[in-house]
Amino acid sequence: MLPIIARWTILEGKREPALAALRELAREVEDKEPFVPMYTIHTPDFTQTSYPTPPANEVIFLSVFDSHEAFEKHFKGLFQQWLDKYKDLFLVNSGNLFVVSEWLHREAGFIRQSMVTGKADSTGRK
Repeated sequence: MLPIIARWTILEGKREPALAALRELAREVEDKEPFVPMYTIHTPDFTQTSYPTPPANEVIFLSVFDSHEAFEKHFKGLFQQWLDKYKDLFLVNSGNLFVVSEWLHREAGFIRQSMVTGKADSTGRK
């Protein structure tokens, strides 16, 4: 498994269409890329206190790919097609999507079934 965190920026005034496009991307990855076991897209929750305060237009991806080859297949295929359609909604640098990313190596931890199913676990938490 190959986890990655990636951060993008939505352009000012483009939030709603960008979020709709990102939901579309997540659905397409879920439907068409079985080699991507986890693909989640988040924005800052300003009802909670974060340190430092994150940028309001930040988008955070937390994803897991089966392998580096799976990531390349996603990046060069479905993702590139999606990006060609929606890149104008996000911050770019020299014509490329501006991304801050970090590959991760899991040292410990777990993923509860409730994260996958959306159903409450034995404690009643989702």
